[in-house]
Amino acid sequence: MTKHDAVKEFFFPKLKELAKTNLKFNFSDESPDSMAIITNYAGKQIKKYVRGSEKEYGFSVVIVKDYSKDEDDLNLQAMNFAQSVMEWIEQQNKKRIFPDFGNKCQIKRMENLQNMPNLSGINPEEGLARYMVQCRIIYFERND
Repeated sequence: MTKHDAVKEFFFPKLKELAKTNLKFNFSDESPDSMAIITNYAGKQIKKYVRGSEKEYGFSVVIVKDYSKDEDDLNLQAMNFAQSVMEWIEQQNKKRIFPDFGNKCQIKRMENLQNMPNLSGINPEEGLARYMVQCRIIYFERND
């Protein structure tokens, strides 16, 4: 199993529960309530040791929600939803519940790289907004 497989296996059950739609991996469509995991980098070396390296796996959770130009709470609800995904990631880190990167890897932490979701774009014609939560997993990988 690759690290990509492990990340998909770990996140998809929770994200599917939240989104109630099909989830995508490295592809995000323009459907309301869709969610995707987009990989940014994998195996990026942070620090090298004699017996292995500290590395990071970076990814983004992309969330597409309905968007409103009116004075209602729809945009606020979407932002709060995206924030709840970030809170779930923080909870998993505190509980030390991580994806399984295999026997050669020891995950040190999983973290959000920001304190709130980014509004990464809107599609006013379709009435959709795209939110992005950037994350990373820091792990030690042995050389053997």
